[in-house]
Amino acid sequence: MKQKLLLGVAIVLLAHVENGGLTRLFAQAIGGPERGRPVAGDPGISSMQVLDRADFRVLRDWAEPGAVRRMHQHADATYHVFTLLTGELTLTVEGQQPVDVKAGDVVELKGGVMHTFKNTGTVTATIVEVFGKAPKQ
Repeated sequence: MKQKLLLGVAIVLLAHVENGGLTRLFAQAIGGPERGRPVAGDPGISSMQVLDRADFRVLRDWAEPGAVRRMHQHADATYHVFTLLTGELTLTVEGQQPVDVKAGDVVELKGGVMHTFKNTGTVTATIVEVFGKAPKQ
């Protein structure tokens, strides 16, 4: 479920094949929690939408030490890739045992699954999430 990756991400560069051609999408994902908006009802959690396309979305989230993101889901997600850039978290997926996640870990979640996380470390946790989206009918 987890893969250890060495990450040195400063700028998110995404390439997307569209209509047989290559479209390059550039979006800044650098900066601290001041770039995000507080998540209502979850003190110490902030989030920033980096990129939102018809087929995928990228978020950057921050969790202050001790902060908890309550149980939630991304109902429109067909897949969910959760990458921890800095800090330490405990990630819990509904119906599963909690998993300790460390900086550099990448966790693949099923799309739309209920999940929660808590910053168990002493520094702000920085997360990048990528969500697949079903095509509009």
